[in-house]
Amino acid sequence: MFKTLMAGLAAAMLWGAAASAQPMTVLTNATLIDGSGAPPQPNMTIMMQGGRIFGITSTPQGNAVMELPAGSTIVNLAGKFVTPGIINGHGHVGPPARDPQLRQYALYGVTTTTSMYFDQDDVQAFKKQQKAGDLRGARILTVMYRFMSEPFKPGSEAKTPEEARAKVDEIVGKDTDFVKVWIDAQGGRYPKLTPEFTAAVMDQAKKHNKIRMAHIVELADARRMVEQAVNILVHNVRDQDIPDDFIATLKAKNVSVISTLAREEAMFAFSDGPAFTDNPFFQKALTPERIAILKTKKREEQANDPARPTYQTMFATDKRNLKKLVDAGIKYGFGTDSGGEANRFFVQGWFEHRQMELMRDAGLSPMQIIMAFSKNNSEMLGIDKDFGTLARGKAADLLVLTANPLDDITNMRSIETVYLGGKKFE
Repeated sequence: MFKTLMAGLAAAMLWGAAASAQPMTVLTNATLIDGSGAPPQPNMTIMMQGGRIFGITSTPQGNAVMELPAGSTIVNLAGKFVTPGIINGHGHVGPPARDPQLRQYALYGVTTTTSMYFDQDDVQAFKKQQKAGDLRGARILTVMYRFMSEPFKPGSEAKTPEEARAKVDEIVGKDTDFVKVWIDAQGGRYPKLTPEFTAAVMDQAKKHNKIRMAHIVELADARRMVEQAVNILVHNVRDQDIPDDFIATLKAKNVSVISTLAREEAMFAFSDGPAFTDNPFFQKALTPERIAILKTKKREEQANDPARPTYQTMFATDKRNLKKLVDAGIKYGFGTDSGGEANRFFVQGWFEHRQMELMRDAGLSPMQIIMAFSKNNSEMLGIDKDFGTLARGKAADLLVLTANPLDDITNMRSIETVYLGGKKFE
């Protein structure tokens, strides 16, 4: 056994309850930013046991002594900062293999991500392993299947509203976390899902009490999906500035919106050879060969893309619309569209930190951005009982930083340690 100093009756009672339990990891002297929006709390002690937060208390002053369970570890975090792990509300895990992608997310501080495209049927067994503590990377939540229009397969097998309902039943039977429709003409190249089809998907998902999501670009499609009882728009409106009446509708119907600024920027920004591609924090996510492709083939491809001005306009519109949503009190989430087909270069892990920087540029404060990837996302995704904010009883998914993210949100990159399920992730 070894000992630590504790002060106060409440702290002593807290520790006494765990005196004979399994080992604990105890983080002391940290400045805690718990994700709730509350002011930072200096000199805090966070106790982790069995994958969860056993307690949070002021780091003791004085001479009260309590014993810890055998095998426990104390880590002094004087001068350092603790935040919740990053929850990515719009990501992609695939094509296989799954583990390396989830590992990369975790190394960048993303402790939970959504998978918003298609997943193999084994993903539910994989999730059960994660819940049992086998965490080889970020936790995963999935839509299992994305409803799309022709010519995409998978995605467009269901053609009628009746077939759409049957497909919803099928993926719910596979324990999908969410149900998602994809409405995007891709500049007129493809048809859109019809209102009758999306209404059937939303209605059937609602019958199963599943969170309902929609990929949209245009205001008209966003209006449609809100009227059809969508819960989350997983991209922001990007074809025009959001009008006040739609803001009022979003508020009245309690619809959340995720802005994916990192995705919008990456549709054109590589043509300019952005400085961040030389940053070691970015480069650790890619092999030298992939970086070379990004700086040559990808750069040339984007420079010659006739749609480049359109993408630039949509990016600027997204930034304006995000600030307007936040100022109006609409629940806003945090997503990136990271992952997916490798030549998109939507780099998992890096994209989440770039998203923070771009949200700052849109006018959000560091605290608003932290709340977006913690409290807001956990509530939107229906996982706030266990994740999001740092509090007693919740999952011990947290980051130790060497610099204060409230001074500059890019200090979220100063990750010293990732704790995933209470264990140091390496």
